[in-house]
Amino acid sequence: MSVVPSITFKHPITGEIGQLSYLYLLLLLPLLYTGWKKISDARDSKRSYPKFNGPKGLPFLGNILQLGDKQWLKYTEWHKTFGPVYRLNFAGQDVIVVGTAKCAADLMDRRPAIYSDRPRFIMATEILTGGMNLAFARYGDRWRRMRRAANNGLSLKAAQEYTPLQEKEAIYLLHGLLHEKGNIDPQLRRTAAATVLSAVYAYPPISIGDHLVEKVENYVDRMLKAALPGNYLVDIFPFMMYIPTWMAKWKSEGYAWFKKDTDMFLGLVDDVKTGLKDGTRSECFVAKLLDTTQQSDLDPVETAWLAGMMLSMASTLSFFILAMVLFPHVQTKLRAEVDAAVGRDRFPNYSDVRKLPYLNAVIKETLRWRPMGPLAVPHRSSQDDVYEGHFIPAGTLIFPNVWAMHHDESIYPDPEDFKPERFLAEDGVTPIHYADDAKDLGVHTFGFGRRSCIGYTVANNALALNAASIVFAFHIDKAKDASGNDITPDPNDLLDEGLAVRPTPFECKITPRSPAIVEMINAAKVRYDGKSGI
Repeated sequence: MSVVPSITFKHPITGEIGQLSYLYLLLLLPLLYTGWKKISDARDSKRSYPKFNGPKGLPFLGNILQLGDKQWLKYTEWHKTFGPVYRLNFAGQDVIVVGTAKCAADLMDRRPAIYSDRPRFIMATEILTGGMNLAFARYGDRWRRMRRAANNGLSLKAAQEYTPLQEKEAIYLLHGLLHEKGNIDPQLRRTAAATVLSAVYAYPPISIGDHLVEKVENYVDRMLKAALPGNYLVDIFPFMMYIPTWMAKWKSEGYAWFKKDTDMFLGLVDDVKTGLKDGTRSECFVAKLLDTTQQSDLDPVETAWLAGMMLSMASTLSFFILAMVLFPHVQTKLRAEVDAAVGRDRFPNYSDVRKLPYLNAVIKETLRWRPMGPLAVPHRSSQDDVYEGHFIPAGTLIFPNVWAMHHDESIYPDPEDFKPERFLAEDGVTPIHYADDAKDLGVHTFGFGRRSCIGYTVANNALALNAASIVFAFHIDKAKDASGNDITPDPNDLLDEGLAVRPTPFECKITPRSPAIVEMINAAKVRYDGKSGI
């Protein structure tokens, strides 16, 4: 009697010993081949689609040398020729630039399983931050753990608990502007750092020139410039990562900064621990983070870097003041709304600002008119895809051109005009929801899909409080030159800081609305100076 040859195997779960006849394997082969063929044909069918068109580049280098400064303007110019989605080549790396809200939502919001990864970002992620900056981190286990922990500390409910700290910082801002003459940029930069330090660490008030402000600004500057594609050759030619550290100054300096920044963030967390025990620190993001560290399985360095990442939340306050200078009728209308809600005997608070429809429309229009991040942090496709009849290979970088989206005339007519009314219905009260493609905020400043900014509620609350407080306390006008002529700031004179922009420092005239306002500001600052744990 013949015996059919068989394979002996052990079940991976039950551990039972069994046998599989070669005859069955032969019968399974056609099914296995059919399955493989379907998968292969599906991949080939995707590859049969054309890639998106785009500008021609140089051999080998592609388009990398065609960008220059203010890349968002070059990208927007190319949209006029190649449409809302086009392709670039960065030394062999496929890049897709997305310039409309619909296309961005189709890819990054509606296909998050494919478009939630980040580029490798060798300098920004691997060297400068050790893979622990949540904004730039690759999609994986560490990112998920840090994202969960951040959600616990920056939820809508949690964000409301930070508003006493933000109300305090608004008073310090008013006091700084009251005594600032001419150039207000140093005060605005101090406020940007202080507002985040306050919410994240319950950090005590800081003054212009404080060493920590300088450290924070240097850290943010390094991150924004390192993450802009093309700023470091190692991101274009990854083989350079294998150059010995002693031969690569950029590499040795990057690792040194990672150690310095890690020590700074660990020290700031330790200060919160001490302050919570002795009552000199109050509820803040780090306090919540420490409560959930065990749940989220973060080690001390990951905890410190998650908190430190929040320091990169940029301030849009300078763009708000620029708009008030250039569009005084908006300032007048906003001040009337604030006065009607608040009166003249106290300062605006969080309960006030969340109920003011025109103020919230002004905030949205500020974010739209001059987005602090005209190019969002790039995404990366994790698998082959087809969009609108075009093939997008796995590993393609996706550049969301926020500037082009916010200046899309089909959605925002006269995009260079500052019109808060575009975010309100005819009754002037009901917010307009532009469509799913524009998100609930009506703007795209805070990113897309699973990589959208977690802290946007905290940032928006601070911006609204500061904006309402400024128009409550001051008149903001154009400065005058020696001949008495108005000095009109140029809204297009922007400082390119990598992935972020801000106005070139400009002069304006800030005048207290009354002597009573001056007394209120000084008295409020004295009260806050005398409090501890706030």
